[in-house]
Amino acid sequence: MVSFSKVSQTFAIYAELLEYEPLTYVLEAMKKHRPPMEAEIGGPLFKFVRNVLAHFPIFESWDEVWISKDLVNWQKEGLSIDRFLKEFSGHAEVKYRFWEADKKQMTYMSILFPEVYDNNRIYLKDMISEKDGVKFSFIMMTNVLNTQVESVGEKA
Repeated sequence: MVSFSKVSQTFAIYAELLEYEPLTYVLEAMKKHRPPMEAEIGGPLFKFVRNVLAHFPIFESWDEVWISKDLVNWQKEGLSIDRFLKEFSGHAEVKYRFWEADKKQMTYMSILFPEVYDNNRIYLKDMISEKDGVKFSFIMMTNVLNTQVESVGEKA
């Protein structure tokens, strides 16, 4: 598995890249033309994970990461993590699948949103496992970023 610090850095870089205007159009198009919740996973969920990892750098592994309403709002209510949890708490499970060409197999995974957003601990591992979360995130990030690549090949 990729080291936790590299995972955290990858989410941070991707979140910054999502500020690039053409990618906002990609996410909007995904809302209309892709399976339900794919755009929300490709944007807000990744920003949520990035913000949790960046603003609470006290954890050393994916399975340790937790937040609560009091922790999230210690400074001010209504910021990005708080908004995400208010919007998606209680949302139905999102099932997703993706093809792993190197293994020649379909991988299935689920994203579980917290039933309620209150002062109970919400563990990242309960929303998505590290293995599934990292693999799926990297695939989704690549798919979104590849929309900006004209071609890949050797320079002439």
